[in-house]
Amino acid sequence: MDASETIAGIDELTKRLGRMGHPDCILLLSPHQPYVSGCLAINKTESARGSFAPFGAPHVVLDVRTPLDSVDPLSGLLSSAGVRVSLYESKDLTRDQGSMVPLYFLRKAYASLPPVLLTSPIGLDAAEAYKLGEALASFDDGRSWGFLASGDLSHRLKPGAPAGFSPNGKRFDAAVVESVRKCDAGAILSLSESVVSDAGECGMRSVLSMLGLVSSAGGKMDVLSYEGPFGVGYCNALWTKERA
Repeated sequence: MDASETIAGIDELTKRLGRMGHPDCILLLSPHQPYVSGCLAINKTESARGSFAPFGAPHVVLDVRTPLDSVDPLSGLLSSAGVRVSLYESKDLTRDQGSMVPLYFLRKAYASLPPVLLTSPIGLDAAEAYKLGEALASFDDGRSWGFLASGDLSHRLKPGAPAGFSPNGKRFDAAVVESVRKCDAGAILSLSESVVSDAGECGMRSVLSMLGLVSSAGGKMDVLSYEGPFGVGYCNALWTKERA
């Protein structure tokens, strides 16, 4: 079966999340939300809705509520840490597969979705994305939060891939998986700009934010799966705060 390792990884991920309990809210970083250069873009819409109609399943619909009272405290914390924030409103999730796909599986894990704060890190550079994660470790509004770092890895892993082929695609993905396994962003940050550009990625900033959070909050990360059956790199990993 195509993407069988990814499906198995997601199944394991949802099982573990189900055992960990239901967070009060989720902060989701998706490269397919609207973005603003130099900023973390935060969607302050009251609610959003999307369907899988573009993938032939219009009956599969997701509704998301936003924890609006957390937007100002979070924005203030990030601004004080040197991470610029831009606010916007978008109720459309259908065009955001970076949110729709993981939220579909989270709904299976939790039976119902908690409020979700939708954001885009695409406007940040690598250092800013890492700083975002570091700053998030000190955010406390009295709620329990889950952190979801979404995005594909290289889109250029083999001939016929959606963005064409580059040998730097595999190099980039190997560095990401190594960084996640070690909870250390060094392998990613050591890549040249040309390698990153050649890889045709969309998830690097999300991953770096995750690693920045882990570096400050502690814990470990388990890589549950990695493969690239369609020429696009898919990786599933889970962060737990218990020390390794």
